Amino acid sequence: MAKCPECGGNMISRMKRKICETCGLSLTGPEYDRAWDKVREFSKDEDNFRHRRNREYLKWYESSKKH
Repeated sequence: MAKCPECGGNMISRMKRKICETCGLSLTGPEYDRAWDKVREFSKDEDNFRHRRNREYLKWYESSKKH
């Protein structure tokens, strides 16, 4: 079953559109694909940010240790 890119609810197919049972978002097939591409891109950027932040923290932590 397809998931809504906005709220994660179930999407049902009606005619040529997908409609979210939870929030009522209505998208055509190509709009649905573009919406999920944006979600995936945001998630990838967020993962890169977390990785960079963790790496910077580790670098700071290692440099602050007294040997």
